[in-house]
Amino acid sequence: MMHLMMRRPALALVLAAAFINSSSAQQQTWVAVASDGAGLWGLAVGMATREAAEQSALGECGMYCKLKFTAQARCVAYAFSETGRAEGFGAGATLQQVEQPASAECNANVPANSCQIKSARCFE
Repeated sequence: MMHLMMRRPALALVLAAAFINSSSAQQQTWVAVASDGAGLWGLAVGMATREAAEQSALGECGMYCKLKFTAQARCVAYAFSETGRAEGFGAGATLQQVEQPASAECNANVPANSCQIKSARCFE
């Protein structure tokens, strides 16, 4: 009976550690953006590794695309200007945190605020 009682606290510790690791792993996800610089793009969110995020973004974009942005974050945004062929990227914890920097980076390279957010996603 004593042996069984010792197992319960140990099991509780193992389960608690697994829960803590899964929630911290969720916060440690990778995002990536690939584009061809002419209007095609691919985004990846919620990837466990940098390599997985990069491959997913490239796969979504297509064969003429190049990897443009990678970060360890929950959300990512991509802005593009068709008139100036400029791009901008943002990564962070919420959509509000990523859209403005992506737009600002893009608009810094073109006149007349011609950039638009083409895509913004978060890992749920």
